[in-house]
Amino acid sequence: MTKALERPAFALYLLALATIGFKWLSPLSSFQETAGWTDVLVALAALAWLGERARARSWPRPRLFHLALALWIAAGLLSLTFADAKGTGARNVLLMLELAVLAVLTSEFGSDRRGLRAIVVVIAGVSLVTAALAGLGLALFYAGESTSLIGAYGEQFIESDSYARVTGGFASPALLASFCIFASAVVAREDSPVSPRLTAVIQAALSVVVLLTFSRGAIAFFMAMGIRAAYRRLDARAAARVALVLVAAAVAVLAVLSVGRLHLDPTRPSTISYEVPDPGNRRQAFDTGLDTLADHPLAGKGPGTYVSINRGLPFRAHFT
Repeated sequence: MTKALERPAFALYLLALATIGFKWLSPLSSFQETAGWTDVLVALAALAWLGERARARSWPRPRLFHLALALWIAAGLLSLTFADAKGTGARNVLLMLELAVLAVLTSEFGSDRRGLRAIVVVIAGVSLVTAALAGLGLALFYAGESTSLIGAYGEQFIESDSYARVTGGFASPALLASFCIFASAVVAREDSPVSPRLTAVIQAALSVVVLLTFSRGAIAFFMAMGIRAAYRRLDARAAARVALVLVAAAVAVLAVLSVGRLHLDPTRPSTISYEVPDPGNRRQAFDTGLDTLADHPLAGKGPGTYVSINRGLPFRAHFT
């Protein structure tokens, strides 16, 4: 962590990563409901980084990576100019800019071995804390206490006192599942400074947590884990075949879950039902989303806008 102490920008960046799974007491909640401390710290890290670069009179050499991010932001700004809801569009463009800044900072700080090792250590720590929060939330659920550590069931699951979908310190079970995918890949690095034994503990904890989210992200989590294992244990050609099979299987499962609705209480197999087409009417959301694309092919309706209709109400279809 010496590098972090030498560079305030890097220290703030690591602190931003450390607060990824902390959703409470946000100073930006009045601006954006899901905004958190990470958003504040990313901004501070970016300002500190710009200051360090200005004092050193040294700037990163432009790369295709930077051009791609710039084009992405430009597309968001173009869409914003045609947006019906300017406020919503502006907030979403700001979020796009934050993601681009985070990508640039990660590229800069992770480009040397010491910086990358520090990033891995922080993510490993966040993973352990997240697993502990998920466990705490589940324990309180069974004790009859309602907390924000547990998420909503959603239309695919039957509410029950026997199980819950954990969120830990994240805004939703799906977002926690996405973090598990990311964290598992980071901690699994072969050059990780984390001991093999602790790495195995973290991977096991993340595997349990992602299952407890009851989210589709678990499919991608175990697919990625299987692919990594194949490339470590098999020759390149055999590993590629395994990867292809795993990807095909994951896509097939997601297709089945998208075409119809699987409805169940996981603790009671007798409740399992599968209806085609999905009574949630995803088909309507898909069709109306394509209609919007045809009507606004260049700039869309503005970042963050609901472009589909589902059951007669505005809907943010996942594919949009």
